[in-house]
Amino acid sequence: MRVRSVRELGAAVRERREVLGWSQAELAERAGVTREWVVRFEGGKASVRLDRAFDLITALDLAVDLNERAVDA
Repeated sequence: MRVRSVRELGAAVRERREVLGWSQAELAERAGVTREWVVRFEGGKASVRLDRAFDLITALDLAVDLNERAVDA
């Protein structure tokens, strides 16, 4: 899945959480953040802390893969 914005990343995290059958509270506990923080992140709030975003990604057993984009010449 390509993620190009904070909103898309939040949606991807929400989708994975739902696939796992976890509540926002359960994910928050597993990642060491508050449920309110998960709500803001899943909603695409741009000011969330990146280190906490990676805590969520790790708790969901997801990975971030950076690939070079093709650039039109």
